[in-house]
Amino acid sequence: MNSFHPLDYVFFLLPFFVIFFILIRFRSKHQSTKEYFQAEGSLSWFVAGTAMVATTFAADTPLAVTEIIRNQGISGNWIWWYMAVGGFVTVFFFSKLWKRSGASTDLELIQIRYSGKEANFLRGFKAFVIGFLLNLVILGWVNLAMLKIIPVFFPGYDATQILILLLVFGVFYTAIAGLRGISYIDVFQFFLAWIGCILFAYFAINLSSIGSLESLKNKLPENKLLFFPTGENGSLPWDHFLILLTVLWWSSWYPGSEPGGGGYIAQRILATKNENAALKGSLWFVIAHYFVRPWPWILVALVSLVLYPNLTEVESGKGFLMVLKEGMPNGMMGLMLSAFLAAYLSTLATHLNWGASYLVNDLWKPLLRHKQSDSHLIKLSYFIQLVTAAFSYVLAVYGLDTIKGAWVFLLEASSGIGFVLIFRWYFWRISAWTEILALILSPIFYLLYSQYLQIPFPYSILFTSLSSASVLIFSSFLLPETKPEILFTFYETTKPPYFFWRGFFAKHPKYKQTIYHNQMMVSLFGTLSGLSFVFGGLYSVQCLLWKEGNLFWGILFFFVGIVGLYFTVQKSESNRISK
Repeated sequence: MNSFHPLDYVFFLLPFFVIFFILIRFRSKHQSTKEYFQAEGSLSWFVAGTAMVATTFAADTPLAVTEIIRNQGISGNWIWWYMAVGGFVTVFFFSKLWKRSGASTDLELIQIRYSGKEANFLRGFKAFVIGFLLNLVILGWVNLAMLKIIPVFFPGYDATQILILLLVFGVFYTAIAGLRGISYIDVFQFFLAWIGCILFAYFAINLSSIGSLESLKNKLPENKLLFFPTGENGSLPWDHFLILLTVLWWSSWYPGSEPGGGGYIAQRILATKNENAALKGSLWFVIAHYFVRPWPWILVALVSLVLYPNLTEVESGKGFLMVLKEGMPNGMMGLMLSAFLAAYLSTLATHLNWGASYLVNDLWKPLLRHKQSDSHLIKLSYFIQLVTAAFSYVLAVYGLDTIKGAWVFLLEASSGIGFVLIFRWYFWRISAWTEILALILSPIFYLLYSQYLQIPFPYSILFTSLSSASVLIFSSFLLPETKPEILFTFYETTKPPYFFWRGFFAKHPKYKQTIYHNQMMVSLFGTLSGLSFVFGGLYSVQCLLWKEGNLFWGILFFFVGIVGLYFTVQKSESNRISK
């Protein structure tokens, strides 16, 4: 930090005072696990939605985007932009169903939806695999990003030791804050990181070695500026693009874009005040995540490509950080350090709290110990958070190479799971056995197609997801069913569309039919409007920045999306479930 200007110290230290103030003001009193893990279901849509955005804005995200752009250009971002499809499906089809379920975590839905010992096993197994093992992978690549970031700001210091200090601080404030405090801190951290990246992009474009947007454009290969993929000269292949948009969004489990909702997204939905807050919060999350944030990262990544054209794939993400060394104004180094720390800590805190909620609420509490006090369970969560942080550190230091590689692995290995996570809401024949089978099939088909047959990404996902879905549909008619009383209670609680449950009432006529018309066409219209808004908006910015492309169509789709979203939200707020 020898090169820090006094302004850098101000921007670096000020956010910590803000975080401590928010901790004091909004910290959880830890009177119950419902308060600690769910904020007593009292969050506003804005706080819940912004907290979702902050969690997905990890320190690794700009670096991963830089890796993508240096390899495949702007069009390579469709490897994560496609997730907006599943995001809007969650908003309009599932957010209210989640809120009606009354679950404390998304895994608690398993015992609301299924029955028998198989449901107990599934809940505990997923709590351990997702809440601990997969959570370690996620936190591992987040820590890996920090190991790349720290040397830029603290040259000459041991990055691993500084990471340990950050982890200790993150565990400390996660334990104190609970979900309520974490969520309010996330709001501050999101805007700090977002504004920091906007300013960084502005100064990067105006560096003397770049000059302007027009000059940046002239210094870049044409294929790096393509918005839609062509498959030529390193651009994302068009067939990959189609697979991402039509298959991947519903087939693969990925944190923050789980098919049908789930994970910390479901946790924040369940923490909202009511159904309308659940819908608005998840809607704000998808819009902010896919439209509001990406362009500053993209611009800095393109600048890094001009300034450092020869970085290796492993080092390519560092290009984003290296731009900071190119004559930024006083204070910018400190502001960006604060931005990265904010992004890192918001993700760390959410994943520690979320993972502990699984292991405490869905593994320890129902399966291993009974009638433990909330005080005991919250203390146990402190220990779990500490252990998770420690293991994630080891994984980052010794187990991961590239951030993008961890993304792709997780998408491939989970690409047979999404079908069940969506259709368990609608297809009554799906049971806990079906979901257990999905968890078995996904890695088996992944090993078969990706490793043994050497089918490349994303074709491996196409084969895995279609094979898994076919087997799961067939097996749902052969495997044992969920007890009818459980299914009926689930139907009456969550109120899914009757159309998909007619078979249940036909087979079990003793249960009174209540026909819920759940605005399926309104939900579909909202989803299409949202996609028109986000993709039209992204394309409009592309046209404005580079002065090429069809700006008229981008703006048209953008405003059609705005109008469609407005009417969809109004319709969703004004109409109750009709019987």
